[in-house]
Amino acid sequence: YEGEYKDGKRHGKGTFKRADGRVVYDGEYKDGICHGNGTRNYSNGDVYAGEWRADKMQGKGVMTYSNRDIYDGQWKDGLKDGQGTLEYHNGDVYEGEFSNNKMHGKGTYTYAAGELSKSIGEWKEGKKCGLFEDTIRTTKQVHYENGEVKPDSNITVKREASFDADTDTEDAPPSKRRNVSISPR
Repeated sequence: YEGEYKDGKRHGKGTFKRADGRVVYDGEYKDGICHGNGTRNYSNGDVYAGEWRADKMQGKGVMTYSNRDIYDGQWKDGLKDGQGTLEYHNGDVYEGEFSNNKMHGKGTYTYAAGELSKSIGEWKEGKKCGLFEDTIRTTKQVHYENGEVKPDSNITVKREASFDADTDTEDAPPSKRRNVSISPR
């Protein structure tokens, strides 16, 4: 340990290193424990930079996981808790409320790939619960001739659309359906 002491304990700014010189924690201490702002490098490759209280992640902080997932948000007693954004290494992103390390409360999950592009709604203990607004990706079928859209061709367009369970079902009459458009030319 290199840093400040008070009454024989780590107190103030300091850096704790392993015997091999690798930094374990660089930041503020109070009465011998992590307290204040600091960065912790975990042996599994995870890195947390943010606020600490009583040797636990508490308040605002960013955890960069060894698998390249990144959580930027609120922490409580060492767990994701409150508002935050979790960016997964596959490109998916959840932005919303967390509790006890899980998606919990209002949130938006944006999918990087697949038919579904976005889900907005209420989460309970990491699972969707209740009515969600789901957005579906778009596709186009266009006939080209010599690099130009053929003017008299049929063009089918399916635009990105939100799904509403009351109006966007196969059972809903066409006059009630919304958000999905297929228009021939």
